[in-house]
Amino acid sequence: MIGALWRGASGMQAQQLHVDSLANDLANVNTTGYKQGRAEFADLVYRPVQEGGMPVDRPQAPAAAPALGAGVKVAAIEKDFSQGALVSTGDPLSLAIQGEGFFAVYGPGGERFLTRDGSFHRDGDGYLVNAGGYYLDVPFTLPPGAEKITITGDGTVTATINGETQALGEINLYNVPNPAGLEAVGDNLYRETAASGTAAAGRPGTAGLGTIRSGYLEAANVDLATTMTRMILAQRAYELNSRSVRVADEMWGLANNLRR
Repeated sequence: MIGALWRGASGMQAQQLHVDSLANDLANVNTTGYKQGRAEFADLVYRPVQEGGMPVDRPQAPAAAPALGAGVKVAAIEKDFSQGALVSTGDPLSLAIQGEGFFAVYGPGGERFLTRDGSFHRDGDGYLVNAGGYYLDVPFTLPPGAEKITITGDGTVTATINGETQALGEINLYNVPNPAGLEAVGDNLYRETAASGTAAAGRPGTAGLGTIRSGYLEAANVDLATTMTRMILAQRAYELNSRSVRVADEMWGLANNLRR
């Protein structure tokens, strides 16, 4: 009965983390470039159950001893990097990636981060920055008089300066060997880890990288109906685990009151 209490408690804790993950997905349903999480569960260690007594008919070969698990845990909450819907903005500096790849941005300390959020704008010095002031990894700046900025699918940037169309440079995308191994650090940013591997720069549309869509932003890939269904199932699982804890507690109470 004590085992049932611990198993039920582990199930409640695991389902609570599951609900927390789903709630975070719902909270970020309007976050640009957000990727929903997927909770993965794992059963805990098993121990053999030793049954007393002598069987009437002993089998010729030793049968496998029955075993009971010790509960469940959340093994990982992995990001689902499937494509989100593209939303038109009309701003040429709003960029979306159609396919695989990430933008690279640099923070104030010079650390490089990866992101799928392409909501960039021009700062006072002509640099392309995101909402947090992180600089897009490009080898050029936009001159003060740059007009009619055009960014093609392969990352080529052109602009009209003094009535002439000039090529300013290219925007590269970064390919990550294992995107699921990236560390989410907030602000729509990811950090490379040993599990993700080192990101490699490449031209959009080549080497498995997607293309850039100027004037669009990638919406979160959270499906409201599916996420709400999963939350209801997680809530029901939490209730059933709490019921098992309650039943085990009642059985333990009966055992303690046998002498009365």
